[in-house]
Amino acid sequence: MARNPQSGKKVFRISEVITDHGTSLGILLQRANLLLGIEQLLSGFLHPELAAHFQVAAVRENRLILISPSAAWATQLRLHAPQLVKRLQQAGFPEIEHIDIRVAPLSEQRSDPRKKRALSPAARQALEVMAHIEHDNEE
Repeated sequence: MARNPQSGKKVFRISEVITDHGTSLGILLQRANLLLGIEQLLSGFLHPELAAHFQVAAVRENRLILISPSAAWATQLRLHAPQLVKRLQQAGFPEIEHIDIRVAPLSEQRSDPRKKRALSPAARQALEVMAHIEHDNEE
């Protein structure tokens, strides 16, 4: 750590502050990383459409608190909660014994996963004809 000769205050590198888990910012970043890790883990256990409609809000005592933007999505999450608790415990979070789901706007809207649909034979044939016509016009 260097000293600023003019003020007498300590000067820290930003990398030291971020990685020092004894500082307020370091503790906050460590907590955010924990919540993000749990959220990513849960997302892997759920159907992609349902995974897009929740966020991890907090871990308090033995409870994981999730938020969902609507009662319908919250109900779907509640149905999966017992299995999610088991999966989290198996993944290294034995302290989580319950999941509470609350309805609130998500802090960041996720894009809904796009559903891929196969082209119908007629649509595929029409695209091939259009490509052939375009190719003939270039010549």
